[in-house]
Amino acid sequence: MSSITYAIVFKGEILEGFQPISVKAHMAKLLKADATRMKALFSGKQVVIKRTADKQEAAKYSNALKKVGADIKVRALKTEAPVAAPAQTPAPSEAASAPDTSALSLAPNEGNIVEPAPEVAAPDLDLTGMELASQDGSPLVEPSVQEEANLDLSEYSIKDNDGSPLVETDDEEVPEVEVPDFGLDEPGAILETIEEEKELLNPSTTGMTLAMAGSELLEPEEKDQAPPPDAPDTSSIHLVPNFGP
Repeated sequence: MSSITYAIVFKGEILEGFQPISVKAHMAKLLKADATRMKALFSGKQVVIKRTADKQEAAKYSNALKKVGADIKVRALKTEAPVAAPAQTPAPSEAASAPDTSALSLAPNEGNIVEPAPEVAAPDLDLTGMELASQDGSPLVEPSVQEEANLDLSEYSIKDNDGSPLVETDDEEVPEVEVPDFGLDEPGAILETIEEEKELLNPSTTGMTLAMAGSELLEPEEKDQAPPPDAPDTSSIHLVPNFGP
């Protein structure tokens, strides 16, 4: 006797349009998985999350994980009851061989693993007043009428370009600029400055005399008649030697 078991497997792949951090957070909440199990789920290896014999339960479980962005696959496994066989004593070399898989078989996928979405009824359109006409080459939309400009170009001709300008220019007299005879000296040379010639003045000093050094230059009536200012008090000022640099 055989039975079908539905295995919900996951390889750490995420559906398009979802962010990895969001998918991991929702899966950890739905599966109540700790950090160790979440690391195993996203290791890149195929992990069986759940096995169930109920097809509807497998579809419900798969849809819930797909809604949060996990790329879940559902595998249908057909198992058969083991057939009794005479007991045999394994040879010492066969004691550590591969596990016994005689009770497992891979059956073809029968039916839909997930129920298809219900068909949407086509809209009821009344097309009795329409018919498909044959294409006769005429445009679907009539082109707009464009008026062509009627230009008389009979008096114009094209000739070779002989180098003359297309537009005549006015002959303007260019003023002549007198440029002095300048020259360039060696770098670093001291340039002499040309000074303008100035007329030397010859003032008359016949009415002037020179006084002896220390003599009074002012006449008594030209001196200030105010009393002299008081001498400042410097008794509290002391001079010290300057030891600075």
